[in-house]
Amino acid sequence: MDPHGVDEILVSIRDISKMIGKEKEGNDLVDSLSKRLGFVKSKTFEERPKVVAIEWMDPFFTSGHWIPEMIESAGGENLISTEKMPSRKMKLEEIQEVNPDIIVMMPCGFDVKRTISEYNSVLAENPDWNELKAVKENNVYAVDANSYFSKPSLRTITGIEVLAKIIHPDVFGDLQLPEDSFTKIS
Repeated sequence: MDPHGVDEILVSIRDISKMIGKEKEGNDLVDSLSKRLGFVKSKTFEERPKVVAIEWMDPFFTSGHWIPEMIESAGGENLISTEKMPSRKMKLEEIQEVNPDIIVMMPCGFDVKRTISEYNSVLAENPDWNELKAVKENNVYAVDANSYFSKPSLRTITGIEVLAKIIHPDVFGDLQLPEDSFTKIS
């Protein structure tokens, strides 16, 4: 099992449940996760803000595999990264070229606190970074990548909900999320 997309993650949950003799529980879990995903995806988004997800800051890496699909499912327009493909190195110039509305910082294995610390030491004082639309408009977010984004798991659906609340706070403002799942950096 090596899932690279959200559907593949759900299939893996079913497969593992069957392998350990918990097929009914696995099916119930996948049904519940699918309903949550369906709720987010059912919202009609007239506006799809441009989103860049950053997996590493020095050097820059874009988030790959299931992250682009998560962004699209949450109502954003995924930029730079490619669905079901590995993360890859990128340059600041690529980010400047697409000039996103929202930037989501999700360094692999980092929680929100560590992401903010890294951001402050690597990017906060970078004048080129500070010219980006998302930075100027205070739309840069740190997420708990370790819990919801770095590994393919049932928590991936919570990650989509986190992104939905970031991308469309007017639509998902009442959505209850785990404490410390994300915060606005700037």
